[in-house]
Amino acid sequence: MAGASADAVLNAQIAEVRTPISGTVRDSDIGLGAMVATGVALATVIDPVPDDMRLEDLILQRDLAHIRRKAIESREAALTDELESLRQRADLYSKLSREEASARLAEARERLRLMAEAEVGYDPIDLSRAREEAVTVQIDLEGIEQGVFIRGGYNDAPHAEQKALEITSSLGELSVERDGVMSEIAALTRRIDTERVRVGRQGAVALSSPVDGIVWERLAVNGAHVVRGATVMRLADCRHTFVTLSVTQTVFNRLHPGATATFRFDGSGEVLTGTVARLAGTSAAGFYGSLAVAPSQRHMERADVMLTLPELQNYPELRCAIGRTGRAFFEVRPLDWLRNLLQ
Repeated sequence: MAGASADAVLNAQIAEVRTPISGTVRDSDIGLGAMVATGVALATVIDPVPDDMRLEDLILQRDLAHIRRKAIESREAALTDELESLRQRADLYSKLSREEASARLAEARERLRLMAEAEVGYDPIDLSRAREEAVTVQIDLEGIEQGVFIRGGYNDAPHAEQKALEITSSLGELSVERDGVMSEIAALTRRIDTERVRVGRQGAVALSSPVDGIVWERLAVNGAHVVRGATVMRLADCRHTFVTLSVTQTVFNRLHPGATATFRFDGSGEVLTGTVARLAGTSAAGFYGSLAVAPSQRHMERADVMLTLPELQNYPELRCAIGRTGRAFFEVRPLDWLRNLLQ
């Protein structure tokens, strides 16, 4: 005994070709039913005024970063000039202080010598003060030669040198800040380059076929305006065709995925071996929204079944004959119901 199908039809999945931008359709000369291969150009969408607001924002951010960089460089230049002036003043102060200390030391030593060689004795206290002054000036001179100033209330350095140290620290901070701004400018430049590529693509986008198949439906013609995400064409995928059919509930209840079936196109003598791939039953209406051929009213009153036909690849003329009808037959033995029950 065998179960037979009704209104079996060769079917295929629909691939929708959508536009990623808004614009006008051009170069869409492929007609309905035309065979197309993967990657073939189907149409071009041109947007005369692409959205470049994000690009303008990035350019503005980079311009502001350049302004900050120039301001930092101006401050660095001013502080560098001031630092050079302070260093010159510090060097001059050190030189004059050294000359002064040398002169004072020479005078202190000469005074001490005269007091020590004088025939008339000096007060011991005056002599002690002279020795103290000579030693003190000697210490001042040694400190000056090593860059340390003991006198003058500068706590080891003159005002110009202390100010130079502060400016050097500020220049270090500005250098770090400038490096950060330069890194920001480099990052913005990379993003601007990427955004320019994106805007360029938005200006004109070529739509190509994602599958090997046929043009099943055209939803936009040359000159039509489409919005972003709109479907321009619908293609039937001929690489993976299958058979959709309906059977009585009795036959359906005896089938299982992987079961073998035979299929014959109407008006053809070839018999192809198929395999049950899906058993949707009476709730299959929602499955047909993405398929090329919709079910008939009679089909939906019965149980839905889908077959795969691997042998169809051997018949190039039938591989993409979507919509062609036929009949499927399922081998059903009389005691299958009892075997299923025992399992």
